Amino acid sequence: LDHTLTQGVISGLGREVRSPTGRPITNVIQTDAAINPGNSGGPLLDSSGRLIGMNTAIYSPSGASSGVGFAIPVDTLAAVVSALIEFGRVARPVLGVTFLGAQQARALGIEKGVLVLSAPADGPAASAGVRGTSRSSDGALTLGDVIVDVDGKTISTE
Repeated sequence: LDHTLTQGVISGLGREVRSPTGRPITNVIQTDAAINPGNSGGPLLDSSGRLIGMNTAIYSPSGASSGVGFAIPVDTLAAVVSALIEFGRVARPVLGVTFLGAQQARALGIEKGVLVLSAPADGPAASAGVRGTSRSSDGALTLGDVIVDVDGKTISTE
C-alpha cells in the first residue's frame, strides 16, 4: 500500500474544522476522498494532477477512516511555508474582540457591522479605544461599539 491513490469529489470550499486542540482551522476544502492514517499531509490533486491542497483532517462519526475529509488550500500553504522559511514562524493578526452573531445583533436593531461584546484590556482593540458591551450596576445593557468597516472595507456581518 505504499503507492495508493484515492479519488473523490470536492463538496465544499471555505469550510471550518476544529483541530484536536479545539482551535478553528478556517477556509478549508471539503472532500469525500478518503483520508486515512498515513496520507494526512499528502497532496489533494485535481483531475489534471495539479496540487490544490494538503489533506489535513477527517470528520468521522464512527472513528473509522471514512467520513468527510478536509484539506488546506494551496494558496494558504504557500503563504505559511513562505513565512516559516523567512521568519521561522507564522504571525497571525488578531483584532482582539469577541462579537455577537448577526442574527442576535439584528434582534438588538443592529443591521450592519458587528457588535463588540468584549475587547480585553490587554488586546489591540482596547488599545485602539474599542469598547465592549457591558451592564450597568442596575442591570441595564450598554451596547458596545459596532464595527462597520476595517481599512475602508465594509463589514456587513461576522
